[in-house]
Amino acid sequence: MVGAGLARLFANLLVMGSGVVGRAFMEAYKQALANGGAAAQAAGKSSAKSAAAQAEARQILNVTQKATKEEILEAHEKLTKMNDPEKGGSAYLNAKFLYARNVLAKEDPPAAAPEAADQAKQSK
Repeated sequence: MVGAGLARLFANLLVMGSGVVGRAFMEAYKQALANGGAAAQAAGKSSAKSAAAQAEARQILNVTQKATKEEILEAHEKLTKMNDPEKGGSAYLNAKFLYARNVLAKEDPPAAAPEAADQAKQSK
């Protein structure tokens, strides 16, 4: 008879536990329905940041909004050559040019920074 009492206890715990979980689920579902637009608004903010980054990148490279990928790459190359750190240019500005090119041309940044590559060459 002890086993039957234990089984009844476990059954009661299971039923009560599922009731608690069910109520918590329903409360979370109601909150999600009430805050339904919050996720969409957050996604809109990130696209606004992207638009701001593109506008900044266009100013850095001095290209129009309708510039082609080739024009963007050409502007980047021209500015990089004019601002060569070996000729007294700024590595910071070259990093800004690279950032602008990556934003507008939708390319991933290189694995290693140019300064790291130069330091590796000098150490050999």
